[in-house]
Amino acid sequence: MDAGSLRDRATFEGRANQSDGFGNQVGAWTAAFYRRCHVRFLRGTESVLAARLEGRQPVIITVRNDRKTKAITPDMRVILYGRPYNIREHPRPSDDDLFLEFLAESGVADG
Repeated sequence: MDAGSLRDRATFEGRANQSDGFGNQVGAWTAAFYRRCHVRFLRGTESVLAARLEGRQPVIITVRNDRKTKAITPDMRVILYGRPYNIREHPRPSDDDLFLEFLAESGVADG
């Protein structure tokens, strides 16, 4: 892969505790950083749970290997095309160690 293939923009978010104004701490997603990426869509699935159709879309996301992208964990999520995707695995380096890739999935609980 080359840098010209990173055509999409991804927002990586992490959970942070914030005050709800009533003295309670609640978890909220906050943007950690932005990166250019390449998105490869895999075959999605649909299943019926509790009498409703649920669609899931797995993707493989490729980003440049740098200090911030090395810190990506499954506790984070990524926003692509305005939709949240849960990160399902720790990023793994490419053969030349210039890029990282990982699996993410939309259509699942993101809290």
